[in-house]
Amino acid sequence: MQESSSQEVILTILVSTSIILFFVCLLTYFFFRQQKKRFQHQQEVLELRESFNRTILQSKLEIQEHTLDHIAKELHANFSHLISLININLSAILAQSSSDMRPQISETKALVKELMNEVKTLSVSLNSEHIMQAGFVRKLENELQRLAKTTRYKVNYEKKGETVRLPSGEEIVLYRLCQEILNNIVKHSDATEVNVDLLFTNKNISLRIADNGKGFDTTLAATQAMEKESTGLLNIAGRAQHIDAQLKIHSIPGSGTTVNLEIPLNKYL
Repeated sequence: MQESSSQEVILTILVSTSIILFFVCLLTYFFFRQQKKRFQHQQEVLELRESFNRTILQSKLEIQEHTLDHIAKELHANFSHLISLININLSAILAQSSSDMRPQISETKALVKELMNEVKTLSVSLNSEHIMQAGFVRKLENELQRLAKTTRYKVNYEKKGETVRLPSGEEIVLYRLCQEILNNIVKHSDATEVNVDLLFTNKNISLRIADNGKGFDTTLAATQAMEKESTGLLNIAGRAQHIDAQLKIHSIPGSGTTVNLEIPLNKYL
């Protein structure tokens, strides 16, 4: 009788333990299932947010490109026409002027001609159709030649590897990115030397743009750019993100600035 009672107790303990374990396993299953659903939801939210940001960035870049194209056409059509009329008037004045005034008028005509060339060059650099036709490499080299012609900068340029063409839209973005970097050098760096290294490999395009200017605090500059919505650094980062480029900006106050870009080619091959 006592043995039967002991067996019942053991059986009760086993059943109770099994029920408890079952509920523990069930709760654990529902807990992890809920965590998995929450994680998937967070991933979906992040993907939607990233997709939304990319769409906004794409729209912003398209608007900027449309604006630049419009400016390029206005420069070519209107400003070039006005400069041509000025030159015609100067030629008429030169023919009727006295000998002591002619050197000044001739100098003015030379300046007008130089202005015309600069307007044409600027118009071409802003026009996306010219960028697509010429290609990123040629357009970058043209920008560096313009920079060197100012005689303010010593420009060192080296290209290695066989040129790889990107889709036209991405070449435009890459070119605009380089324009932004060079523009920042001109506006802020107080540099006297600019070094550009461009390397094409089977896997990526590596671009390095360095100057010997005054440099800056990158952390502080990034914070101020977000607070003040300054477009320079934000445009560079946005365009790099748009073409899936890895961007690294290294700068120390008093020691110049180096910008490195790595553009993977796997999605184009």
